[in-house]
Order: sequence, then structure tokens, then C-alpha cells
Amino acid sequence: MLVVYLLALLGCSGQEEMSGRVIVQNEAFTLTGDSVVEDSVFARALPSRDFIETNMTMARLDSLYHHVDTARVRFVHGRPWKMREPRPAVMPEYDSSQPLVDALYRMSADYMTDAIDGSGRFAVSQSNYSRLYCSIFLSLAALKPHQSMATLRAMVDRDSIIMQREGQWPVVSDHIGWATAAWEVYKITGDKEWLAFCKHAIEKTLSINQAVLVDQRTGLIHGAGYTSAKPLGVRRMTWMGYNDLFACMSLGNNILTAHAYWVLAEMCEELGIESDYMREALRIKDAINQHLWNEDKGFYSSFLYGMALPRQAPLTDNTSQAMCVLWNIADDNRAENLIAYTPVSDYGVNVTYPPGNALEPFLANSSWATTQALWNLAATMVGNENALRRGLGALYRAQAFYQSRGIHLRDVETDMLGTSASNAAMILHVLVGMSFTPEGIEFSPLVPAGMPGKKTFSGFNYRRAVLDFTVEGTGSEIISITLDGKELESPFIPNDIEGRHLIAITLQPAARRASQSVSIQKGEIYLPMTPVITWNGDTGHIMDFVAGTPYRLSKNGELSELTDSVFVLPKVEGLTEFSVEIEGRNVNGFMSRPLLHFGLTPQMAFFPNTTDSDSTFITVTVARGGDYLIDVGYRPTGSLDVRRVSVNGHPMGTLVMASGATTGKDDLAYSNMVAVKLLKGENVIRFDQIRLPKAFTRCEPAHVRVISR
Repeated sequence: MLVVYLLALLGCSGQEEMSGRVIVQNEAFTLTGDSVVEDSVFARALPSRDFIETNMTMARLDSLYHHVDTARVRFVHGRPWKMREPRPAVMPEYDSSQPLVDALYRMSADYMTDAIDGSGRFAVSQSNYSRLYCSIFLSLAALKPHQSMATLRAMVDRDSIIMQREGQWPVVSDHIGWATAAWEVYKITGDKEWLAFCKHAIEKTLSINQAVLVDQRTGLIHGAGYTSAKPLGVRRMTWMGYNDLFACMSLGNNILTAHAYWVLAEMCEELGIESDYMREALRIKDAINQHLWNEDKGFYSSFLYGMALPRQAPLTDNTSQAMCVLWNIADDNRAENLIAYTPVSDYGVNVTYPPGNALEPFLANSSWATTQALWNLAATMVGNENALRRGLGALYRAQAFYQSRGIHLRDVETDMLGTSASNAAMILHVLVGMSFTPEGIEFSPLVPAGMPGKKTFSGFNYRRAVLDFTVEGTGSEIISITLDGKELESPFIPNDIEGRHLIAITLQPAARRASQSVSIQKGEIYLPMTPVITWNGDTGHIMDFVAGTPYRLSKNGELSELTDSVFVLPKVEGLTEFSVEIEGRNVNGFMSRPLLHFGLTPQMAFFPNTTDSDSTFITVTVARGGDYLIDVGYRPTGSLDVRRVSVNGHPMGTLVMASGATTGKDDLAYSNMVAVKLLKGENVIRFDQIRLPKAFTRCEPAHVRVISR
């Protein structure tokens, strides 16, 4: 009977003409309300919803990855999930006509309950803090508000948010994501004491970041966000050190910062305090759209990078792109187009596009479930049911095959709490359609056509109330919403509701629909390798040269063909940045380590012999006032040395001097470059040391290079 059943599933109609019980069917797998089938592998929920039965074995898992070099891929098999009996009454219950969805929610509820330590906080490692902020935003704030509050409170020290992964700030500076999580907790609890605490912590943290991280040329925030730092610094561009990573301006950091200012403005309004924080949020939003939006490709670049002339990276960060939609960074029709035209695979949205390897997203990156959940929320927000259905199918498939058995890649950190919070968010924000505001709960559900039947979500604690929900029908148009049987004027519940109540929602497909397009990635599309170049005067040598590879020489972004491993640079005047990249089918790869041609010989200003003071002054005289670049040649003696730069009393930027930076001919390492404005004649440049959370040894700066632009 099992064979007949599986064949019947695989014989269903095409992906856009699905039967009522099929949630998604594509070239890779078929997912219905009770099972998922891929080739000879299946997983299905028992009618009791307390266990997921599967024939997944390590051998079958290997067969799914026959296209991958499995000699380098090792899977780990964990403990299968089975619902505990008796079930602890600490989480809301969800029941529907889709047994697999019900079982996966119960599995997620168990993991969320187990992830709390003896102090009442979530038990997560520092490396998972970035995803924890997203997880709290997605569902933990709603389902575990007190544990979320306790965890976030422990991340504040001396009135500011702790800079996580100590020793990496300000290079990795995504800790401001705390603000988004904290605001979600307030909207659930309405705790004014918590609100005041958060407002003070966010305000102080943003003031520190503002002084250290802002780029004067673009208005963007410096530093590599966690999602981009790992592939950026380790997998894709090994030539980049901390100095280069700090020079990056990532989409994720800037979105989190813009949203933190927006949150701070909302908090001030709640507290009756006037502020200009919304203006700063809009300023960063404009900078994101001006400098990180790629009109030709139709997506946001993941970051700006380079030495003297920042340029867009050739890939996008889909976690951040989803945030652009959810938090109204994407203007005009960009939000709808991002969901419709960003390429996704049958296995879901990639954390970055193009992806970094042939493994499907869930196994290749532990943050994938968070990315997919945010993408699903963004698809719901713009009303793209096809994108949502595919996203739900990808999320449920991965959980049924892998999380239910604890399967993951060896030596790749798992995030069961984040994956579980991502699943629960689909119930809260998609199928029930809750959106929390300081004033109450708004409802805007979207139930795909493949998920018919009555859905119940009961025992949800909201402030002083316990709420039960029923949702019937499919689509996104609410034709009826009642509170205890009485019709509501609008899909909204005020925050002063008390006691136990039943909210019943009936849906139908919307008469006017947004774009339902989905761009499916066909074939294996990956970023080309980053070439390794040795520069020697006016020549370059491609060390890992492969004949027939389409190498391109970049001169300030203008590309020309290279056919030999050794090449001569063209004659240029003025500041020029040379690099080599490989042309790809859809996008070019990352640029190699750049070479700067200064045009005019840089002017040198030497540091005094004694630099033990926290502040150092240097006088620079130039014949013509205008825009210049400066960097510092230094001898690394410790882990990280960060200095704020000001010229004639005006702040200009921040220099990062780290061990392991690229050295020049004089055996000195060079910091990142800072753009400065100099007056004709004498200028005083001041370098103020920034004390970092982790102890470090001061570097020995030798000279400042003043480079004419």
C-alpha cells in the first residue's frame, strides 16, 4: 500500500495546478498535509501527531547528495523526536487538517520548552545570538515573553547592549539587532518598566555605534554583519582581514541599525518623549537604497567592499532582503519584485544568492530556517501565495527529514531553537496572521489553497488574556472575524482585552492579487572562485591561473579581458584601484586583493616615538584643500587596535589596525582607509583610541599616508 500511495502522490498535477491536499509539488519533492516524498525517501506524521515516521537512513541521505563530493561531507544522526506524555501545558496547541504541520509544530514547541536553562533564559551560545534576535522577533517573544525578556536583559551591561563575540567589535557589529527583539517583547507584554530599560540601552548603544561606525561618504554603517562575515571572510575572499572586513558596509547591519532607530522613535512616542530618531532611520534607509540597491540585477547587494573605492558585492543576502520587505526599506514596487524575481531553489531560498556550494540551504547553513521563515513572512506581506507555498513546503520538508531525526552536517553548529521558532512563526504570523502593535493585535492571515480545513490555535497568552483562534477557508481576504461570536468592525483586538476569548476568522481568496511569480533557479549557479593575485610594480600574476577561465581586470570597476597568467597594468593617472575577477554566467565573482595606484606619491606624516597616550596628534600640510584618503602603516603587536579619526576637530571616521593584516614592502601592515577633508595649509589630525570590551595590546603606528583623490 505504501508504494501505491507514494506513486499516487507523485502522479499529481503540475506545480501551479495542485490538488486540494498538496501544499507544494516541484521537481525535487512533493509535500502534502500529512507527508513529504522525495525519490524513495518519505516522512509522514502519524494520525496521533506525536511522531514523524520516515525511512530516512544515512545511506538514503547520501543518495540524495550523489551530485556532491560526499568524501568531504559527513552527516551526523541524532535522537529522533517523539512527543512527551503527558504533554506539559506550557505552550499553545495547534490542530488542523494537515497532520504533518501539526506534528512539526508540536516538535518545535517541545524544543522551545527544552531550550530554557535554570536561570529562566534561553540556553544558546554566543555564536547563535544574532539568530536569537531573529528568533525572538519571529515567535519567541509571543510564546516565551518572560524568558525572552530575561535573556535580552542579560545581554545589557553598563546600560548598553553587550557587543557579542568579544574581540570582533566593531568589525562584526550586528548586536543592535537586540532592539528589534526587545521591541517585540514590549508589544506582547506592555511592560513600561521594560520599555524604559530598553529605550535607555538602545539609545546608548546607538550613540556608541554612531561615533565609531558611520561612513562619512555614504552615510552607511561600517562592519560585516554576522550572516555576511562568515562567507565573506573565510569562504569567499581569504585575502580579507579584519581591517578589510571593517571597511565593508553590509546590508544586514544597516537594516538593523535603521530599524533600531525606528524602534527607538516608537519607544519614545510610547513614553511621551519627543525625538528625532525617525529622521535618522529614514536617512539610513535612503543610504541603503542609494548605495546597496542594484538596479541591473534587481536585488540589494549584500555589502560594499574594497579599499579606496567601495563597490557592491556580487551576491545578495536574503535574510536582509526579507527584512527590507518587512520593515519597509524596499520602496515602491521593490518589495513585491524582490519576492517574485529573486531566484530560489526547489529546496527554498538560499541564505545568499548565488549560493556558496551544492548542498541544499538547510544543511549548508545553520541560519537557513531563520532566513526561510523571514522570506515566508515577506511573501505573506506582499501577498505572493505561490512564494509562500513554496517556502512553507521547503521549511516543512527540511524539518520532517532532518530536524525530526537530529540530522545535520558534522562540525556545523545546529540551531534547533531558531529552527523551532521559525516553524512556530508560520502559525502565528501566516496561518493565524497575527501582527503585534503597542495598541493590540492586527490580523492579516494568508492560508495557501493547498491547506484547507479548520485550524485551531488555543491557549495563547496575551497580556491579561488567554486567546483561542479558529481559521477557516483559504486565501487572504477576511470575510468574517468574530470575538466570542460577535462580529468585529475591523480585524483588530485591543491590548486591554482580559479573560479567555475565542476569535474566529473566515477567509476567501482575494479578488485582487499581487504578483504570484516565483523565479526558480535552474541548474547549478555558484559564484566563481576568487583569484589569487601577486602584484609587483606595474604587473600582476594570477597564481591559481586556469587556462580558458574568463579572467577580467577591473580598473575602478571597468572590466577588460585577461588571457595570460602574467599581465601588465595599463598606464593611468590619478587614484586607481586594480583587481582581478572571474566572469560568471549570471554574476562575476568577488574581486581579488586590490592594488592601489596613487597617481601622486602619498604624503607621509610620521607618528611621534611615544604613542602610549590614548590620543595622538599629527600635523599635515597640503598645498590644496579638498578630499583625501588616509591610512596608517603600523606594526601589529596585539589583536585589535581601533582609533577614531578627527581633522581640525571634525569627526571623519574610524581606523582599524589588526594583526594579520596585509603587509607592504616596508614590513608594515596598513589599516583600512578613511576619507577626510583637509584645508589648504596646516591640518591637525587626531587619533583617539577606542577601548574595546576585550583586552588588547596597542599597535605601534609608524606613519600616516595622505592620498590625494
